[in-house]
Amino acid sequence: MEVISLAAGSSYFRSPEAATQAAVKALHEGKTFYGPSQGTPELRKAISQKYKAEGISLEPSQVLITPGTKQALFNLFSVLLRQGDDVVVPTPAWFGFHELMKYSNGTLVPLPTKLEDGYKLTPDMLRVTLSERTRILLLTNPGNPTGRVYSKSELEALLEVTKDYPNLYVISDEIYDLVTYGSPVASILSCQGAKAARTIVVNGFSKSFAMSGWRLGFILGPDELIAKCVHFQNATVAGVSIFIQDAAQATVENRHEALPHMQEILAHNRSVMQQGLDAIPEVRYYLPDGAYYFFPDFSQYLNRTSITGEKISTSVDLCRYLRTCYNLELSPGDYFGAPGHARMSFAVETPRLQDALNRLRQGLLLLTAD
Repeated sequence: MEVISLAAGSSYFRSPEAATQAAVKALHEGKTFYGPSQGTPELRKAISQKYKAEGISLEPSQVLITPGTKQALFNLFSVLLRQGDDVVVPTPAWFGFHELMKYSNGTLVPLPTKLEDGYKLTPDMLRVTLSERTRILLLTNPGNPTGRVYSKSELEALLEVTKDYPNLYVISDEIYDLVTYGSPVASILSCQGAKAARTIVVNGFSKSFAMSGWRLGFILGPDELIAKCVHFQNATVAGVSIFIQDAAQATVENRHEALPHMQEILAHNRSVMQQGLDAIPEVRYYLPDGAYYFFPDFSQYLNRTSITGEKISTSVDLCRYLRTCYNLELSPGDYFGAPGHARMSFAVETPRLQDALNRLRQGLLLLTAD
């Protein structure tokens, strides 16, 4: 039986043809030399124009091109965090934040949100969590793993709280911003109350454009902070290859051609997964507004015994059981700060997704209560 993985953080789609053609052209032109650490002027201008088209004032000098969004975050953590600083992160959250903090100053402070509340983060919840030690509030919009999208009014209500903390930076990870199933994502930069000197966006090409292997990200922020990040990047990983940046520029400029096909399939697969989960008793979930994951609560299937006699006590146990007995890979919720849950991607071929959901249902229903 073929292994089906719903655990990956990338989609199965091919990268946009415009990106591939631009990269090949650049290689034939010999663009294999070092480029500017901040990124090519052409790509930074293309990104700034994209945001200007959305009503956000942004200059190319406020853009830094990075080798992936993970590197963008690490640049910011390295430049901003001091010993004793706190980084507040609403959870459930991407497990990579914890990993990055292992190599950074400061301490990650989880701010738990709940499925029954639709993973809503309220101003009151934020107010009781922030302190004078808080250096960064790190938001993810749309959320990974929840698929929750903050509305513009919700973001502005949160920014109203942060204004009382003059040393606080707000970083919005918007890597899934073009993968939505309703209203478009409002970038935090479009919000009233976003301080020009303290509000930062990280984004990239991996998720919306199926370009995970290209390693392309960017930071949007104030000139002074961007300059510090450029210096750090120049001293460590330098810049992104020129031919890859040409591919990114072509992707931005042709984005309206690349996105509709992928979005149509993802919207269909979202319905397929919703129906598959509805067919399994006692499974609760949040219907994602964006990104391409469900994050169902499988707690009712814990503290049971598998067909092999294994005790299933945690979501890690559950995912191991499904991998061993059904060749089905999910990502345990424990890694995201939500025991009992599991992250399931629907960015896979539809027939394989349907097969995976059948395996999941069979595997869960065969567990016996202790």
